[in-house]
Order: sequence, then structure tokens, then C-alpha cells
Amino acid sequence: MSDPYADDAPEARFQMAFLRRLWPFVRPYRRGFVACLAILLVSFTLELLGPKLLQLAIDGPMRDTAMPRDERLQQLAWFGLGFLGTTLGGALLGYVYGLLTAWNGQRVIRDVRRHLFDHLLSVGLTFHEKNPAGKLTTRVTNDVENLNELIATGVLQSLFDLLKIAGVLVVLFFLDVQLALFTVATTPIVVLLSVLFRRNAQRAYRAVRGKLALQNAYTTELIGGIRTTRAYGREAATEARYAERNRDTARAWRDTVLHFSVFFSLVDFALRATTIGLLWFGGSAVLDGTMQPGQFVQFWLYYGMLSAPVKELGEKYNVLQAAFASCERVFQILGEPRFPPPLVGHAAQRSARSGRAEVVFDRVQFAYGDGRPVLHEVSFTALPGQTIAIVGPTGAGKSTLLGLAARLREVTAGAVRIDGVDVRDLELKDLRARIAFVAQDLFLFTGTVLDNVRLFDPQIGEARVWQALETVGAAEFVRRLPKGLQSPVEERGSTFSQGERQLLAFARALVVEPDVLVLDEATASIDSASEARLQHALAAALRGRTALVVAHRLSTVRAADRILVLADGRITEAGTHHELLARGGAYAAMLAHAAG
Repeated sequence: MSDPYADDAPEARFQMAFLRRLWPFVRPYRRGFVACLAILLVSFTLELLGPKLLQLAIDGPMRDTAMPRDERLQQLAWFGLGFLGTTLGGALLGYVYGLLTAWNGQRVIRDVRRHLFDHLLSVGLTFHEKNPAGKLTTRVTNDVENLNELIATGVLQSLFDLLKIAGVLVVLFFLDVQLALFTVATTPIVVLLSVLFRRNAQRAYRAVRGKLALQNAYTTELIGGIRTTRAYGREAATEARYAERNRDTARAWRDTVLHFSVFFSLVDFALRATTIGLLWFGGSAVLDGTMQPGQFVQFWLYYGMLSAPVKELGEKYNVLQAAFASCERVFQILGEPRFPPPLVGHAAQRSARSGRAEVVFDRVQFAYGDGRPVLHEVSFTALPGQTIAIVGPTGAGKSTLLGLAARLREVTAGAVRIDGVDVRDLELKDLRARIAFVAQDLFLFTGTVLDNVRLFDPQIGEARVWQALETVGAAEFVRRLPKGLQSPVEERGSTFSQGERQLLAFARALVVEPDVLVLDEATASIDSASEARLQHALAAALRGRTALVVAHRLSTVRAADRILVLADGRITEAGTHHELLARGGAYAAMLAHAAG
């Protein structure tokens, strides 16, 4: 059995491909990044001046005994001020560089996060059903934030480090060819270590990001199901399962730290060994008189400038691996097709509200992505103002059928039409504006009662909200709340009863004044007294509107204009309540079973 939390992201192999895909997000701010590179180049130039000034000071006034003492001190002071000036200039440029890179990076990350979130809203329901919410939350938060290091400093700083290494090597060979050859003798060793490290580090970082995403996904599910866990006394078992995933994450981090510890230790040893050799051969040259002391100090300091970016490249590789591991996950989501797919060959048609709508299912078939069929040749017509009820056993395809009407899913074959137009040819925004959907599993957002009824749409005034609440019989309990419409709603509406949440869902549907109401077992969680009041209120609300209703309680569909009995994805009976009862078929049997 497959694990719903399994990490199915592809391995990050083509880093340049990721950079090319990131470029559209970076391009609007490219001038800022060019400015950062220019700052680095100026800072590097100032850094190169420092050792040269020290060499001139040591081999000049410090050793020139023929020069008067005061003049020597004066020259040393000027060299010292020059060195201080280059240091202060570098520090100032470093401060500006830090601010600018942070600003550039955060602007790019803001755009990536917004684009990713918008894409999550546009993909099909099947994708969300296959991916736990906590896993997707990690993508939008942690993984996108990891890209900041890649965008802000990772690539730019790594590019500059390579240029710095090349520039310092040129200077070293210009100063002394033999010593320069000796200093680069360790280069093959460092390159070999980097290649070996790269293979292991990439796998290790991918494992860390995957395990962390799984742990976050599992945590989100556990918190959401805390009531069930406590009701069945499963705290200990749940804690044990979480501890296992937590250990997996810790092991992944441990492996990563081990790889980097070994790598940096070996690289540091190679560089220090070279430093010792440089001291020996350089010192010998000074003693032999073939090199001036100041020249040796200059060479020594330049070599220090060479070793720093070599180490930094290793550290940046650490950052880049984490960023690329996150990058593959972000672009995996961005590669998911949007739903619905774009129209090909013609533009979408507009569909204005009319107050009335005809809904036609024309030989509709539907199958999930795995090929499992759900609906077979379903055909019926809901005339304007009619209420069509769909009943049947669990798993017959009733909820799927309603989802096709609102185009939450796409038909496999056949067509769903509203006022004669295929819903696939309509502007999705217009289609959804004409259809209001009320499900049994209601979701309330953190905010206020007003926010949840009008779904944060400021164009819907409080008067319309109160009217909708009055229609569904929810105004009374809302008025009893301490702050009325401004009363806070906790996460998922936990402070309200299931019946109250359902009444708010009905008000949310009616406040948009839809042409079509789609009710998916919307009264299943309401007590009998509340249901009676709601049915009376909905009778007025449904007048003139087309309605598609799935009901678990058969008593709620007696007044429907037509009742469809769905079994195994097919309509087996159709008619009014009295017609189906007189026929003595499946509907009559279900009614008798419910009464018994």
C-alpha cells in the first residue's frame, strides 16, 4: 500500500534548468542584481589594494634606512591611512550589498510565493486529494524561503567567488610563478573532494527536504484530527508514529551534517598544508634574498584571499543543495496542469446572471485519473426553477455528479450545459457566479461571521448578509452572539455547532444570489427541528431558481419536481415522489428501509 505522505518529487539533476525557470521571476529586478555584482567587483578591487599597500610600506619606508626617520614615519602614516580607507570602503560596500541582496531576494521570493499559491488554487481537486495539506504548506513556506539563499546570494556570490579565485590566481602568478604553482598544487585534491561530496550531499539534502515535508504534513493531519485521537484514546500510538517520523528527519539531518563535516575538514586540511609549504618555500626565498619581505607578505595575504572563496564555495554549495532540493519541489507543483485546461481554438463565452437557468446533463461519463469509472451515460434536464433531487446508495456517484455541474471536475465524455452552452465553453468566473455550492463538509475560515457569509467580498453589504441569514433562519442565533456579524470565527468554526455552521453555509450560498443552487447532503448535520425551519425557508429561496439536491434523508426530497435514483453511476429510476413510490422500485425500497 502506498504512503500518502511519500516524497514523490523528482531528483534535482538539472540545476541550470531550474535557474532558467527562475529567470522570469528574477528578470524584473535584474538591475538590482547587476548593481550587487558591481558592488562586489569594486569591493574586490579595494581588497586587492590592501596587500599592495602593505608591501609598499614594508619594502619602502620600513626598510629604506637612507630615508630620514620623520619622512619614513610620514609615508607609513599615509600607507596606513590608505589601508584603513580601503578597509572602511569595503565595509561600507558590504553593508550596502547586504541590504540590496536582501531586498532583491525578498522581492523575487514574494513573486514566487504568490505565483505558487495562485497555482495551487488553480490545479484540479484530484491533485489536492493526493497531496496532504501540510506537505503543500511546506512547499509554499519552507521550500520557497530556501530559494531566497539561491536567488539573493547563492548564485551571485558563487559566481563572484569563481571570478575572485581566477583574479587572485592571475595576481599570484604575476608575483611569483613558482610559489603560485605550489599554491595550486592542492587544486586537484579539492576538486576531487568536491565531486565526491556533490553526489552525496545532493542525495542527503533531498532526503532532508522530503522528510521535513512529510513530518509537517503528518503534523497538520494530527492537529486537525485531535478530537478523534482523544476520543479513541490513541494519543500514545499517535505520539509513537510522530516520533518515528521525527527520528527519520533527524537521521536525514545527521547524514547531511556528516557529509559536510568530512568535506570541510578535508578541504581545510589541504589548505593548511599548502599554507605550511608556502611559509617554508617563501621564507627560504626571503632568506636567500630572491624575494623581498614585503613581497612575501603581499603574496601571503593574496593567498589568504584565495583560500577564503574556496572554503566559501563549499559553504555555498551547502546552501545551493538545500535551495535546489526545494527548487525541484516548487517547480514540480508549478508543472501541474491548471484546471480547467485553457480553451483551444476559441475564446470562452460570457454567461450573465439571469435569475433563471436550465441545466442539462447530456450522456455524461466520468472516470478518475486511475481510469476507475464513476458515471455512465447520465442524462437529465433541470428546467428553470425546477428542483432535481438525486438519491442513491453511498458510492453511487451523487457528489461527483454535482461537482460536474459546478465544474469542480471535468467530464470524461458527454457534456453539461447551462442555458444551452457547454460549461467548458464558459468563463469559469461567470459560471461559478451563477452556481452556489453547499456541501455537507462545511469549511469556515478564521475571521468573522460577516467574512464567512460573504467570503471576504466587500461588495456584499451587511443588509444582504442579514437578508440571507433571515432566509435560512440563522439570523436569530447570529444576533445572540456577543458581536453579531463581527463575532470572531475560530479555525474551521470550532466554536459553532454543526447545525449552526450548516446554516451559515446556506446563507453564504444565498447571499450571492445564484441562478443555480447545488446542495450536497446539506441538511445531513442539522437536527429535525432546524431542518423543518430550513426547508420552509429554502422553499422561498429556491423559488425561481434551479436546484440540484443530493439528500441522505429521503424525507427532504419529497417536494422535489423530479427525483433521480442513481446506482453504480447510472440513473435507474426517475420521477416524482408519488410516481416512484407507486412504481415500487428501488426508491420505494429505500423509503421503506428508512421508515423501518
